[in-house]
Amino acid sequence: MTITRALLRVVAMALAAISFAIPVSAASKDVTLQLAWLPNAASAGEIIALNKGFFDEVGLNVTILPGGPSANTIQEVLSGTAEIAIGYAPQIMYAADKGLPIISFGAAFQKAPLTFFSLGEKNITSVADWKGMRVGANQSSAPQIAVLLDNAGLTLDDITHVQGRVPALLQDQVDIVATWPTNVADIALIVDHPGGYNAQSIWDNGLQFQSNYYIALKETLQNEGDMLNAFMAAVDKGWAWTADNQAEAVDILVEFAPALQVDKETPSLAVIIEEYIYTDETLESGFANVSRDRWQQTLDRYAALGEVKDSLTADDVHDGSVLAAVPRTKRD
Repeated sequence: MTITRALLRVVAMALAAISFAIPVSAASKDVTLQLAWLPNAASAGEIIALNKGFFDEVGLNVTILPGGPSANTIQEVLSGTAEIAIGYAPQIMYAADKGLPIISFGAAFQKAPLTFFSLGEKNITSVADWKGMRVGANQSSAPQIAVLLDNAGLTLDDITHVQGRVPALLQDQVDIVATWPTNVADIALIVDHPGGYNAQSIWDNGLQFQSNYYIALKETLQNEGDMLNAFMAAVDKGWAWTADNQAEAVDILVEFAPALQVDKETPSLAVIIEEYIYTDETLESGFANVSRDRWQQTLDRYAALGEVKDSLTADDVHDGSVLAAVPRTKRD
């Protein structure tokens, strides 16, 4: 029985290698993946790839490290704590601006979900209506707010930027609050507000970067491209399985992170898959597609504000070799 199972495992790994045209070594390679945030529906595909053995199939022995409020995924990669991490566009841009050897090689989210919500009675129907308003958001969101304001002919001097979350909006401590529509439970009281609500996403208001980028050292990309290719093939399979088996995927998430709740993660996962993971662009270009043009537009907007050097290009923040090498799921 032991020999039979071992043979089946070898055959499965060989078939996976042939299917994805990815070399797989006989011995599994240890790889650590650092999440940007605590495990939740946004990291479902990676967790499913681990649980279902999709990493094993391509010869990777993956350990997933949780992120959180104090997590610095750039630093975790630079220090060697993780070979691969999930990061956000501003982190990657600032790292490139400092000359740090970090590169993105894919993006699970085809668009960043950050959105600014207000209650209907405020009648804030566009960013132009933010003038004189109290905007609740993390301090690190200032450059993103500045880009949106600039696109509407305003500046940060036209608003009051304060620290505030959803409760601050409901208690009239702020007029607008930045949060994530992917966190369905968090915004439920806004969506269900008797007077309705309005929302302006960064995507629809001049800042079209993607999110949940896969990042690694440039050295890793150069010397261990096969490992990154195998990783991409496995997470592609993980997200595709998740999309087709959402209820079971949520159960696996809760098993992986018992603090999660099924009734909260279920609607969040549906929104993430339907609006952020699989879009018209993934139907054309495949899972984890990255738009170089959008990277360049984002860099240019940040450079115009003096946030990064104007000499930065998409080549400084993204390498497309992994996406070019790995056939990926095409669906919307």
